[in-house]
Amino acid sequence: MGVRETAVWSWRKWLRTGVRSTVARNAASLYLIQFANYIVPLIMVPYLVRVLGPAGYGAVAFAQGFINYLMLFVEYGFDWSATRKISVQRENLEAVNHTALHVWAAKGLLALAGFVVLLALTALVPKLGEVRLLLLALYGMVLGNVLFPTWLFQGMERMVAISVINLGMKVAVLVGVFALVHQPEDAWVYAALMGSGFLLAGVAGMIVAVRMFGLRPGAISWSGLGETLREGWVLFFSKASVSLYTAGNAFILGLLTNHVVVGYYSAAEKIVKAIQGLLWPLSQAAYPRFSKLAVESKENALRWGRRMLIVMGGIGMVLSMIVFLTAPLLVYTLLGDQYVASIKVMRIIALLPFLIGLSNVLGIQLMIPFGMDRVFTKILLGAGLLNVGLALLLAPAWQAEGMAVSVLLSELFVTATMLFYLHHKGFTLLTNQSIPT
Repeated sequence: MGVRETAVWSWRKWLRTGVRSTVARNAASLYLIQFANYIVPLIMVPYLVRVLGPAGYGAVAFAQGFINYLMLFVEYGFDWSATRKISVQRENLEAVNHTALHVWAAKGLLALAGFVVLLALTALVPKLGEVRLLLLALYGMVLGNVLFPTWLFQGMERMVAISVINLGMKVAVLVGVFALVHQPEDAWVYAALMGSGFLLAGVAGMIVAVRMFGLRPGAISWSGLGETLREGWVLFFSKASVSLYTAGNAFILGLLTNHVVVGYYSAAEKIVKAIQGLLWPLSQAAYPRFSKLAVESKENALRWGRRMLIVMGGIGMVLSMIVFLTAPLLVYTLLGDQYVASIKVMRIIALLPFLIGLSNVLGIQLMIPFGMDRVFTKILLGAGLLNVGLALLLAPAWQAEGMAVSVLLSELFVTATMLFYLHHKGFTLLTNQSIPT
């Protein structure tokens, strides 16, 4: 058999093996439901941006940007640390039960602290005081995050339930939006629908998890809570760092400009993130498997890492090209004439799906499973500080476009730095060399 025939046979074998794997089945199920999930925002966002207008939509986006910080505080890195732990414990249901109870308890304490912070800042910061009602209505998103055990479903590789429940929540919110939101003054109604939708989804997710995995009440110790918090401590800073150049961009921009500018930026970002979301089912399905491979076989983890890099990078590049080439069509069709300023923003951040596809493999599928939490955190913190610094320089002058440039450069920094560090550590992703044992 020649070299070419051997290569073709190898790729066919990999594809057959991949299709039969749990990861592939999970990813396929998630993608089917993900497509259904896309129908809802494609209907709701065009309606909201027109009914609320740039100022009203921007006000909600500004408030939600701050709520996103509180959600990340409550997540505390558990989506990575607890998922990694449960993926190893999954055969020991007693250990899984113990971990789940302590993660829920820890998140509950963090949510209580977050609410106190919210009340204090709305009293002290004028711009937050202006959207106090929106923030209180949206706090249901934080409470829903406390209850919804994404980390448990991922660790047990039963992710389909996540998408099914989220789809039901989105449909319910959509119905409520069309029934109750009819003018710019109804922004608080939309915020309340979002908050209550997340809260109900959290309750549903908790009930399904308890029944699916046979969880039962148990003792929660302070030592167990301390251990749970320590395990997620470094990854919490990773999540917090990520928020400085992802979840909180609308909030940062709102502090530097006004709600109309936030509306232009957030509308464009919403569309790009929706398209970028096509990467997440595969990422969610793969992470628990990479966590196990890192313990069982470094060689296999690296081999699958190379393949994932090709797949995620390829999908990301296609999505980026689609966003860049169709930006005017997307804006005029989905957002309307009021949002012409969003076209340039969308084209600037069009490269994000490609960069995030690569950094997801480098960071989440390789660095975290191999215990490189501290370096991972430092890279993300550097990117977050870079984004804030660039935003302070660029947003006042370039408005929404300046924020977009800041985000793009920060994501480029993350991808390049992760690739360089892994190569330095012997993780040669562009060749078939082995990693050091």
